[in-house]
Amino acid sequence: MGHVMSRQQLVTTDGVKLHYVKLGQNEGKLVVLLHGWSGSHRSFEPIVQPLLSQGGISLVLVDQRFHGDSDKPSWGLHVHRLAADLKELLESLGGQKAVVVGTSMGAAVIWAFVELFGTKLLRGCVFVDQAPLQNKVAGWELGSKGCYDADTLANLQKQLVEGGLEKFADGNVEFCSNKELPTELCDVLRAETCKCDPVQLGALMADHTQLDHRATLPRINVPCLNVYGGKSKVFPKEGCESIALKVVNCQNVEYEDCNHWLYMEEPERFARDLGDFVRRV
Repeated sequence: MGHVMSRQQLVTTDGVKLHYVKLGQNEGKLVVLLHGWSGSHRSFEPIVQPLLSQGGISLVLVDQRFHGDSDKPSWGLHVHRLAADLKELLESLGGQKAVVVGTSMGAAVIWAFVELFGTKLLRGCVFVDQAPLQNKVAGWELGSKGCYDADTLANLQKQLVEGGLEKFADGNVEFCSNKELPTELCDVLRAETCKCDPVQLGALMADHTQLDHRATLPRINVPCLNVYGGKSKVFPKEGCESIALKVVNCQNVEYEDCNHWLYMEEPERFARDLGDFVRRV
């Protein structure tokens, strides 16, 4: 990554070991990156160098439970448990207010965190290509394009188990990126997804896809940046755009030609936008 990396581990109150890495300046503003479902902290490798080169940032990248090198227990398969993990991580880092960046399901973890714990540990939030409700319900058709009801969830769970994670990971690259990603990065993403358990991923998605965060959004009282792909195959942009209509202080930024993994497709731009936001808050 080009910077001195400190690999660390947090043991949560329910005995789960979470792997995370620290980079950058200890005295800088704390920025915590939360990856999406089936990913890991390594999903952010393309943005680390351009982000830290701006200076003034203490960067933490965590493998959420069930992902990467963190433990994969038989319990806690809920977004709100991941939000509790985030609280414990922030407290273990000294209680310094953080800018927390959540991509895809990582954004839902932030919303669950606010629902449970409020915003006292947050300096600001960045949401990346995630609608506040994935499922389609009466009056809401702006959720996920691929997993939005019981049938599509069951189909996804079947793909995970019967097709295998390597095939699923390769499909993810094609589905989530409009631009060709470096082969080395694709190899990393595949290897990291294959560290997960397919049954656990299916169970976690079952919780994630039905959660409705819309009522929580107006309770967020810190500055927010909401970034989404104009050509996302995962969410209609109107679903992602709706977040800024409910969060009091939130700026929408559309990456016009990008897909769900916009931070990998245009890492220099994303790092610049994130760095500018961090300096403002």
